[in-house]
Amino acid sequence: YLRKGFDEQISVIRILDSRREEFRLSKAYEQKIDVVNVITAPEIEMLIIHAEGAYDQFKRSGKKPSEFCKINLRMHDVKSYDFVKQYFSNPQLLVKAIKEYRRTANIPKGEYSLSDLLR
Repeated sequence: YLRKGFDEQISVIRILDSRREEFRLSKAYEQKIDVVNVITAPEIEMLIIHAEGAYDQFKRSGKKPSEFCKINLRMHDVKSYDFVKQYFSNPQLLVKAIKEYRRTANIPKGEYSLSDLLR
């Protein structure tokens, strides 16, 4: 897609679920393209934990997010697409959970997260 010429610098926004994914530009484009990586690091279960207001309880539990959701929140289908879609059917609940995750997470300086897409 970068075969066409362009006069001004452009930004490529990459939405990734891992910090380990690499992206290489050819030397011809290195100076013309700004690559912005947005990491969707929180597991969906973490957003549910925040939406439920259970983050402090989760931290004290020592459990993995999916295990905590299944046992403590009694959400056995937490990894199911249909469950997540229905759970976050109210967009405000998802936005609130994303903002709360941002508030409590240790996001490395210079890294973008889901909350940055809300602006």
